[in-house]
Parts: sequence; C-alpha cells; structure tokens
Amino acid sequence: MIRGVIFDLGGTLAAPLNPEDLDHRNTLALLAWLRQKSGPLDDAFVDVLVEARQAAFARRDGAREVTAAEVLRPVLQRYGLPHDPSFTQATEETFFEPELASMRALPGANALLAWVHDRGLRAGLASNASSQYFVVECCRRLGFERWLDPILSSAGVGWTKPTSPIFEAILTRWSLAPGDVVMVGDTPSADIVGAVRIGMRSILLAEERGPQRTAETGALPEEVACDLADVHTILARWMIAQP
Repeated sequence: MIRGVIFDLGGTLAAPLNPEDLDHRNTLALLAWLRQKSGPLDDAFVDVLVEARQAAFARRDGAREVTAAEVLRPVLQRYGLPHDPSFTQATEETFFEPELASMRALPGANALLAWVHDRGLRAGLASNASSQYFVVECCRRLGFERWLDPILSSAGVGWTKPTSPIFEAILTRWSLAPGDVVMVGDTPSADIVGAVRIGMRSILLAEERGPQRTAETGALPEEVACDLADVHTILARWMIAQP
C-alpha cells in the first residue's frame, strides 16, 4: 500500500533557468560581497573556490557528502577572512543566492505535491546537495515547503544517495516500511538504485520511457515517467489498484 512519496529536488521538482557555470556565477557574487565586507580581494579567489568545489565533487564517492561549508572554510582562511561558523554560514548563503534566484518549479510540481497531500499521503524530499540551506530555501521560495516534511539533503544527513541513511531517516520519521513508500527522481544511479536497494517502489523521470537509462546501474525503476503529470497518472493508477 502506498502511504508516502519521497521526491528528489533538482531535475525532478525544480531546475535552474540557466544551468551553465552556476559555480562560477555563485563565486563572482560571493567575491563582490566579500569585497564589501573585507576590502580588496584578488580576482584569483574565483578560480581557487571553483577549483576547490570541483575537487570536493570529485571526492564524493556515493557515500560521504562534502558540504559547502567544508569547502568554503579553508578558502576563507587562506585569504585571511573570518571563518567562524556564523561568517561561514553567511558566506554560504551569499554564495548560493544567484543559483537560488535562477531556480524554477518544473511544470506541475506544486499541483502534484498538493494532490499527494490531498490523498492523505506523506511527502518528503531527499536531495543530493552540498548545502542543507540551499535545499530548504529553494523549497521555501518555490512553495514546496508547505507540502514536504521532512526536507533533507545529503549535506544535512552526511551521506549521499544511493547510500541508505537519507532514505532511512525519512522512513523512520514516518514510521513506514520501505514497501509503502515511492521514490520519484531523475537520476538512476542515485534515486533508483537507492530506492531499490532498500525495497522502496520507484518512478524514474526521463525524457523517454524504457529501461535504457537505468541498465548500467543494475537497478530498474518500477515505472518511467516523462514528466510530473505522468508521475501523477502513475501514482493515481497504483492507488486505485491497491486494496
């Protein structure tokens, strides 16, 4: 019996209006803010932070998350800038502002979340992201926050999908068995593999139906949807079919 749905965020419920060079744009905005706060700062700061972010992503091995704060703190320290928790948090929020401003809800996102809520199902979010702040703030700005509880990121939990902690945290909070919960996401190697490993049902968002996008992962979704309206149709069909 379906009693809850976990959604991914980026590429599933939302996407940036302009996804090109987001880290570079974020870092330029941060550089301008830091110059206002602390005075002159070398343009090379941009390359240093972007390269540090890229190196952190390369260290993500599908297990421990390297958070934005963990990357920012040593860079701030290198340039003789404050790097206490409060300043680092302000820096993180400033860094992600251009990206947050570019995020848009995908067509049907709020309608689907409202429908899930109206059917009495639990709805939560599990996103691979280096910043819990970014994920929560994105959901707040796009109107998702009222439908989702909990809103979790790999940064907040400490481990990335497809490892189980982020899924298990939601299942434990809901006191639901894996088989009663559906994972909806657009990344086979994270969303679908993670769901299948712990016995959750799954829907893959893909441009085309069929198993070809997931064959390399060794885990197939139960269904493939072309868009969120398609996800709505699949969930409704599953609910009609259940006892």
